[in-house]
Amino acid sequence: MRVRAVVSGAETDQKLVRLASRRMYGALLAAGVRMFEYRAGMMHVKALLVDGGWAVVGTTNVDNRSFEHNDEVNVAFRDAAVTARLRRDFEADLAASDEITVDSWRRRSRLEKLAGPVCWLLERQQ
Repeated sequence: MRVRAVVSGAETDQKLVRLASRRMYGALLAAGVRMFEYRAGMMHVKALLVDGGWAVVGTTNVDNRSFEHNDEVNVAFRDAAVTARLRRDFEADLAASDEITVDSWRRRSRLEKLAGPVCWLLERQQ
C-alpha cells in the first residue's frame, strides 16, 4: 500500500496548527507514509483518492472539532473520470511540494520540537 500526503508548508496562514501537526510526522513517516509540504501557500484541500476508482472530497478535517462541532460535508465518488481529474490535480500539487523525510524531520529546530506539543494543546482548547 502506498500513502502520500500533501499538507500546507511554511507559507500557511495557520502557523500554530502547522507546528502542532508536524509533531506527528515521525509516526506517519515510520509507518511508511510519504509526507510532502506544499510550497506555494495555504493547502486547504481535503481529498482522499483510493486505487484510481474512489475519491472523497469535502470540508471535513480529521479531528474532533470537525466530527463533533462543525457542520462539515464530504462527497464520495466512484467514477473513474472524477478520480482521474483529482489525481492530476494531486500530482500537480505534489510537484509543487517538498518531501519531508525522516532525516529532515528529525533535524527540525529545537524550538519547533518544543513548540509542537504546546501548539497541539492550544489547538485542542479551541
